[in-house]
Order: sequence, then structure tokens, then C-alpha cells
Amino acid sequence: MSATNSELARYLELTPKSKSRWQEASEYLPGGDSRHSIFWDPYPIFVTSASGCHVMDTDGVDRVDFINTMTTMILGHAPPPVMDAVKEQLGRGVAYNAPNEHQTRLAKLLCDRIPSFDLVRFTNSGTEATLNTIRAARAFTGKNKFAKVEGGYHGTHDAVTVSVRVDIQKAGNAQQPTPVAASEGLPLGILDQVVVIPFNDTSAARRVLEDNKTELAAVIVEPVMGSVGMIPGTAEFLTMLREFTQEHGIVLIFDEVISFRVAPGGSQQYYGITPDMTSLGKVIGGGFAVGAFGGRQDIMELYDPTKGAKVSHAGTFNANPVTMLAGSVTLEHLTPEVYRDLAELTEELRQGIRRVCSESEVPVQVTGLGSLFGIHFTAEPVQNYRDITTEDTQLRNQVFLGLMNEGILIASNLVGALSTVMGGAEVDTFLNAFRRVLGRR
Repeated sequence: MSATNSELARYLELTPKSKSRWQEASEYLPGGDSRHSIFWDPYPIFVTSASGCHVMDTDGVDRVDFINTMTTMILGHAPPPVMDAVKEQLGRGVAYNAPNEHQTRLAKLLCDRIPSFDLVRFTNSGTEATLNTIRAARAFTGKNKFAKVEGGYHGTHDAVTVSVRVDIQKAGNAQQPTPVAASEGLPLGILDQVVVIPFNDTSAARRVLEDNKTELAAVIVEPVMGSVGMIPGTAEFLTMLREFTQEHGIVLIFDEVISFRVAPGGSQQYYGITPDMTSLGKVIGGGFAVGAFGGRQDIMELYDPTKGAKVSHAGTFNANPVTMLAGSVTLEHLTPEVYRDLAELTEELRQGIRRVCSESEVPVQVTGLGSLFGIHFTAEPVQNYRDITTEDTQLRNQVFLGLMNEGILIASNLVGALSTVMGGAEVDTFLNAFRRVLGRR
């Protein structure tokens, strides 16, 4: 029996109740859930509770959480300061048909920290946040097209569901990628609105942008490409985007839904590059559904009803007091020292993964920045989406199931994020489990 099949057999032994729950759920939900990002073969676990850095599934298996709800739970699960504040707020109501003071508190925290934020508005997801940044850029410039990076994920609205996870055989030249639909059901003509550029190939990306400069309203980019591999942008590449967009009156958008973890002011603070607009999500809601977008005053004033709003923006649960309070408490606990400690601990983990792979003679590239990390089983450097396609996917799948069997929760493509409730013991737990899994290959 192959190592992958052996890990699968063990996974099936450990998770019979999750299998049963998934089969029942599949009678009512396509694929048994409402998120593609947390499905894996043969079926996902069903979680019953989570606290700190531990997640318990319905079979009673306790796993140490190294993905933290797709990077959201930066203080860990159910942190007492957040939970106490939320419980108090619940007694006062969940949502109002009027503004609340907690949104002002969170807005001030974000505007004080994020270099690009003069003004901010809240949504309920990162998808809504990126949708609004692109819409605002189109309204501000009067242009229609925008550029995005091949492999960049910016949510699930139509405009950005292009060239995300693609078959590179259909995506054309690596230096001038062909836009490829990432889903069926997109409107006709959507591909004509999107210019796709290679990530971290500064000269090639600049050439593509130059060819389209008169039609571009915006360039949107993740400073750290998140869901596909936690791949940091190079300073040269991001600087080129800033200089090019400024030169041609194009709105530069940083999607920091994930990369806000890198520094108190996000990746833009880390790199020293200030975009025109920024979209946020995940950590800023303290574990509750959230999104935010903000930027230069002259762009954000397009949303101001006192000035005759030119861009429509609504949402019943936007800036609800529970989420705003949870986000405020979370950010107040995320001091520069906390960010520094998280980054140092994650670097220990990244170095440890490299060391274990070296001992096991397994080629690996470990990516990430701040408290983010990604594991790629390839001997070649990983700088962009196409580099990921050289990975040993069979070994990746084996390691994922093996780590699950060893009590480690991570994303199925082996990307992860640490939380403040973790320490050296949890890093050692991961590395020891990782070593055992590789030893069974």
C-alpha cells in the first residue's frame, strides 16, 4: 500500500462520525458545505468546538490549529477579551438600523494604522471589499479595465473570478498571460475587462501594463499572494506597480485581506509602499464576518451621501456593533510587539520545516511573511503561481492527510498562519508531526 493510501486509511479510521455528518449534509448542501476552500478529499472533518489553538472534531480528535480559519483567528479561538466584549454587546442588540459608536472606534484604529486610509467603509466580506475598490476606481477614473496578477485571489465576484487557479496550458505565455475564466457562469465579455500580469516579473508585467495603460482604471494585487501559496511580492515588483500607476493616473489597490497580518499597518507598512485604496477582511472582525475598504479621501468621498454619493453602497449588516466591537478589541491587542513576536515564531517554524525536509532529503520551498507560511514540495524557487505547478502534489496530499492524522490542522494546500496563543511548544509539535509524516512516505 502506498504512503498516501496508508494515510487515507488512517484518516478514515479516525473520522467516521465526520464522514457520517458530511454524508447527511450532502443531502441538503452541494458537496456537504457552503465553502469550496475547506473541502478536501475524501471529506472534511466536522468541528464541534475550538478554543485557543485547539480544534475538536465530532470524532473527539483534538488538533492544533495552524490555519486559524483561513488566517482569521490571529488571537486564537474564543479569546476571552473578545468573547467578554461580545457577550456584553449581545445583551444590547445584534444589529441596528442606525450607526453605532463601535464602527467609529474600529474605523479610527484602522485609519491611524494603515498608511493608505484617509477614510474607510465596512462590508461583511473581503469579496465585497474588493468589489467596492474596483467599482470606486472605475467611477473615479471613468475607465473600465483593471489589471490583476495571475493566480491572485480577490474573492468571488464576477470581475475578479479570472485567472485564479488555472490550467497553465490554457493561460498562454508566462510573461503575457491570457485571461482565463476561473468559473463557469461569468458574464459574456468579462475576460475583455481584465488584464492579467505575471507576479514578481517586474519587466514583463510593466510591458503588459504599458500596452493597456490608457484603458486601465486600477491595478489590484495581494502584496503577499495568500490562498495559492503565501508568496510575498518583491519590493521591486510592488514599487514598479506604485510608480506606474502614479505616472498614468491609475488607482493602485492592495488586497490586504490576508496580508494585513504582516505588520500593524499591513504589508504596505512593511514594504513602505502606499497604495491608493486597500481592501481588508478576516482579522479585523475578531472572528466575525467582516470586510473593509478605504483609501484616499478624494476617492472615498464618492461614497459620501452629504456630497451627493456617486457610488452606491449598502448592506444590512455592514458595521454591525458585534463585529465592530470584536474587531476593535482584537486590533487593540495587536501591538507592534505582538506582530514582532508572531513573525519571529513563524520564522522558527519556516526554518524548522526546511531543516526537517533537508534531513529527509525532500526538496522544499517554504514561503511566507510575518505570521504566514506555505510549504511547497519543489526544488525550484517559488515566485509566482506557475512555479507552484511544479510541486509534488502526491506528496503534498500525503502530508496533508498525515498531519491531520498526527493532530495538526492546516489548509489542504499546506498554507498556514500562527496565532498569538501559540509558542515554541506548538512549533515543536508541528515539526515532530511533520518529521513522522515524511518518515512514512
